[in-house]
Amino acid sequence: MSRFPLIRLHLSGIFMKIISVRQRLYPALLLPLTFSPVLQAASASNEQTMIVTATPQTVSELDTPAAVSVIEGEDMRLATPRVNLSESLTSVPGLQVQNRQNYAQDLQISIRGFGSRSAFGVRGIRLYVDGIPATMPDGQGQISNIDINSIQDVEVLRGPFSALYGNASGGVINVTTETGRQPPTLEASSYYGSYGSWRYGLKATGAMGDGTQPGDVDYTVSTTRFTTPRLPRSQRRAKKSG
Repeated sequence: MSRFPLIRLHLSGIFMKIISVRQRLYPALLLPLTFSPVLQAASASNEQTMIVTATPQTVSELDTPAAVSVIEGEDMRLATPRVNLSESLTSVPGLQVQNRQNYAQDLQISIRGFGSRSAFGVRGIRLYVDGIPATMPDGQGQISNIDINSIQDVEVLRGPFSALYGNASGGVINVTTETGRQPPTLEASSYYGSYGSWRYGLKATGAMGDGTQPGDVDYTVSTTRFTTPRLPRSQRRAKKSG
């Protein structure tokens, strides 16, 4: 029995598997039996089929075999001025947010190093809003267009989830918006910050019916505006020197 050199296989650039190849010599009299229909039928009957399914059922964070963090939308609205998601995502383990306070460019988000080489935006991380992909075909996504006022919760899945969500080598950020219920509500919010920063929003929720009959609908309408003026040159110099 002779042994060939080891063969190294690189799979997706993530892990490496080493396979040892051995050469086995069989007597020539046994070769016809190997390809006989009787043995092929016997081997086919011994084959077992393994089926892997992903059920859309609610699973607790402690029971899921993945690293998942869930941020409730109500906690985000109570603790932050609701300008962007970086205010709440910084508390997620393994997730890093680079916020340069430049509202002309989106935030840079990386999970376990994936996306850290991007100048801005989100790369290597899949974005979903109510099950709809928010990532463009080139793999880049932006979270500045997500309204925090209408968020029910944000799920952050850390690790490779390409089998379930497509191109998601770094992880998945899944945003779920609120579902309208009875009675109808109307909510207004505002925030005033330093240097003339101003944010105000309006949200309306409600439902027609209880959702058990055909034609019953629910709605959530939310709009937000955020403005921040440019600092005068004298204040910019003073802030830079200080």
